Amino acid sequence: MVFIEAIVSNFIGYDLIIFLLGVLNTFFFIDTIKRLRSLEGSIYKQTDISLMRKNEVLQDEITKEDMAKIKIARGAANARYSLFANFITIFPLLGLLGTVISLVMVAGDGGFENAHDSFMMSLTSTFWGVSFAIAFKVCDSTVSAKAEQLNNDANRIVVTQED
Repeated sequence: MVFIEAIVSNFIGYDLIIFLLGVLNTFFFIDTIKRLRSLEGSIYKQTDISLMRKNEVLQDEITKEDMAKIKIARGAANARYSLFANFITIFPLLGLLGTVISLVMVAGDGGFENAHDSFMMSLTSTFWGVSFAIAFKVCDSTVSAKAEQLNNDANRIVVTQED
């Protein structure tokens, strides 16, 4: 119960910044999924809704319009995925920054009357930073292989068509 009270009491302040950035990265994750699906649709022609010819795209079926769509979709998907994946590394750093700020506040006051509150603030910022990093790393593991596969397939198509 003390743990929950500490998290709630320190939420308004520095922890709120970490939480808001977590919400922002959630939108990046959702947009990454959407853009990867768009890239998948651009790469793989469907003759039947249930049968996707994933690694058997016939080169003579790709038109210039298809190629343009693949390049645009690939660029958008890579940009959004890169933003999402790189944003993950910010969260542990924000938690550490909250810890340092809290400890500086204790040292700056010259006394240890508020040391308990500052110590709890440092722990909650670390908690939020690590929690978001773990959660987004799990999310990243669900899309990273798909992003790599789609990017490889798109590159193969683009290089083959430009030769």
